[in-house]
Amino acid sequence: MRDDGAFGDNAIMKKWLFRIIWIPVLIVAVLFLVANRTLVPISLDPIRPENPALSTPALPLWFWLMGMLFIGVALGAAGQWLSTREARAQARDNRRELKALRKELAALTAKREREAPHGKETQEDPPKLEAMSV
Repeated sequence: MRDDGAFGDNAIMKKWLFRIIWIPVLIVAVLFLVANRTLVPISLDPIRPENPALSTPALPLWFWLMGMLFIGVALGAAGQWLSTREARAQARDNRRELKALRKELAALTAKREREAPHGKETQEDPPKLEAMSV
């Protein structure tokens, strides 16, 4: 028998909560999209709505709704990516610095081993770098 403890119970609860909330939302969204199949032109002229100077071709309403959803998701993802550019630059600088420090440590360790008398152990071990997640 598998004993996941508190973490397993929490994961199961999250999975069921996700299903309870999102499955009905998705069903309603699909029903809404299927029910609204009439052709709709989008008018971009607020002054003359009956004879717009600028309008789109008549396409199903679900097409316009899904298009706006995809555009919103893309704009949100682009905004999120742009907002993290400073953190990505800092991480890039940290990786470069870590690489240079590792190279310097390897050179110093090699130099120390060359200068140490053969057959004798050095008094202390060189410091070890542990991998850092950046």
